[in-house]
Amino acid sequence: MTSSFGGSVLVTWQPEVASSTIRVSTLDMKKGKDNIPPAMRAQYKKQKEMRQMAGQMSEAQKPGEDGLPVFNLYVRTKKANLWYPCGSFKGDDRSAGLCSNYRDDGLLSGISKKQIDAGVAGSLFRDLNRLTETICRTYPQLRKSKDGFEFGFKLAYDGLTEEQKKVNVVVPTEQKGVIDGIKTMFS
Repeated sequence: MTSSFGGSVLVTWQPEVASSTIRVSTLDMKKGKDNIPPAMRAQYKKQKEMRQMAGQMSEAQKPGEDGLPVFNLYVRTKKANLWYPCGSFKGDDRSAGLCSNYRDDGLLSGISKKQIDAGVAGSLFRDLNRLTETICRTYPQLRKSKDGFEFGFKLAYDGLTEEQKKVNVVVPTEQKGVIDGIKTMFS
């Protein structure tokens, strides 16, 4: 077997055999760049970024090793019954305690659930305008009904039942203080 090296292409072949079969293989060698035609590089770059973002998004939707809950946000219009994913955020130690109590279906699990809902509603209220604009950019078909969005969240936390993993509808409301928190807790 002989081979020759000519520039950036390594060509290998075998001498002719009795069956007259010739095997030729080509190995293109480039330094760190993908072998994409110049006209398709921009599209390839966008596709690569989208795959990377999809991987990051799927990782962000699962509870991490730290045991903190993840709240996956969804949006829908009042006319359609289809939930669109629109982001996620990670809870803190306080929300982990509330989620643990809710998961274990303890004595005060109903109060914990209401506090979780109120916390998500308050977080949504703070960034509602920016979130709405992002949703309209991501899903242009929802732009006409941006004033009628319904928000929901799925709780990602270890040990939840299927019923607890369903989308919970939440209305973005402002949290004003301790008294409002107590009112929300018992309402």
